[in-house]
Formats: sequence, structure tokens, C-alpha cells
Amino acid sequence: MGLFNRRGKPSRAGRTAPTAMLGSGRKLTSSLPLGAAVQCVEDLMDSYRDRAYPHLPHLVPAGHTWHGPAEEAPATVYASQDQAGDFLLLTFGRTGGGTLLGVFPLGSGHERLQMPLIGNLKMRDGSLSSVGTFPERSVALTAPAVPRTLVEDTLTTAGFPHTPENLAVLADQLFTMTVTSGFQFINHLESEAAGRRWSADWRQRAEECTTLVEPIQMVVDDLAAWNTDTLPFIQDIPLRPQSILLEAVGNQGSIWEKLERS
Repeated sequence: MGLFNRRGKPSRAGRTAPTAMLGSGRKLTSSLPLGAAVQCVEDLMDSYRDRAYPHLPHLVPAGHTWHGPAEEAPATVYASQDQAGDFLLLTFGRTGGGTLLGVFPLGSGHERLQMPLIGNLKMRDGSLSSVGTFPERSVALTAPAVPRTLVEDTLTTAGFPHTPENLAVLADQLFTMTVTSGFQFINHLESEAAGRRWSADWRQRAEECTTLVEPIQMVVDDLAAWNTDTLPFIQDIPLRPQSILLEAVGNQGSIWEKLERS
């Protein structure tokens, strides 16, 4: 297709995507440093289920805006699923003594905060303590941000050079896979005809994009604007196509056979 050979100005996509306020969340403290606290939750999720793809972690960076007290603002935020497969937003903030963790399930009401996940996590982190709740509307979901170096990172992990041809071919493939995901959402919630219209529109607008990842961000942002109910379920879209492609490295007939090795 050759859509992604021009790489001038930075992407403007994703800045106006709508938000969805979440309800209250559990508030916990841990003496673990932030990175270790994140890994502890990732390990717990590993005990619940296998990863969908080896390169796709259970915790994926989440689009969000923080509306709570500035002193409790998280340093990093992830989307994941609990032991039952239900959506969770997990916030991690640095404190003088370790990490402040927030666990936000969907819905409202106090009962939903009584999660087995908390007890399971305390068994892994003996320093974890419950210290109350974050009030509702402390955090909102937004469309996830596509990493600016997604295409380059994918090539590096797969062991391929960053040639202009490799970058263009892989960017096209990641975009095509993202369009397919967008079509599936719209087909399921509206109609196949609507999904096809959106897909055609994305492909046309991609011709005007100026960075490798702007077309992918465009699809993600449009899904959020089309129906904010999709926000919990599109958080892994930026990384899922990458993970699928990385699993295919070395497979006969895969896209990797089309790329330059040197």
C-alpha cells in the first residue's frame, strides 16, 4: 500500500477522544517499589490464566485521566481482567514507603469492591494493606495511546532491521489488523454494513496520515468516540496485533518472509 513512507509532523490523534468515568476503587499500600508492585499483579494474573499471546502481558497500559487528589495521582495505569475475566483498571502511584495501588472494577456500589483478587494479592505481597477507597469519578478511561515506536519496537523484537521498506510493510500490516478489530466491534454492536463503511473510511483517511502509528490511533480514537462502552475493551488494541505478529516470527507463509533481513 505504501501509506506510511511520509513521517513528518507528530500525530495529533487521540487528543480529543471522549472519556468514561469509573466508579469507586479499592485503595491499598505496599512497601514494594512501583515496578515490583506491578510485577506482583502481573504474576497473580499469570496464576489465573495463560496470556492470550506470549508477548501480550496481562496488564496493558491504559488510556486515562486522573480526577482525584494530585498527591494520589498514579505514575502508571494498566487495564487488565480479574480471575473471572471482568475488566479492572489498576493504578500505581509512588509513595515515600512504596506504592499506592488502586483497583477499579466496572460498575458502582460498595459490594463490587469485595474482590477475591485483593486477598489473593495480599497472599503474594505480605506488605499489602487496605487503606480505604478511592471515591467514584477519581479516574476516567480514555482511548489508549498507541506507542510512538510501536512499529520500530516490533521489528527490533523480531530481529529485523529498520529499513524503510520493513517499516512501511509492518506499519501497513499493523494498521490492517487494527481495522479488522474495529470492524469486529462495529459489526457486533451495530451491523456488518456499518463495519464495512467505517473500514473503508479508515483506509481512505489513512492516506493522509503522516506518521507510522497515526492510522492505528485514528481507529482506536474513532471506536471510543463511536461508543464509549467500548473503552474497557479496546485498551489492548495497540499491543494485540503486535503480539500476534511476534508469535508468527519464523512461521512459513507469515508476513515476516516478506521483510528484508539486512
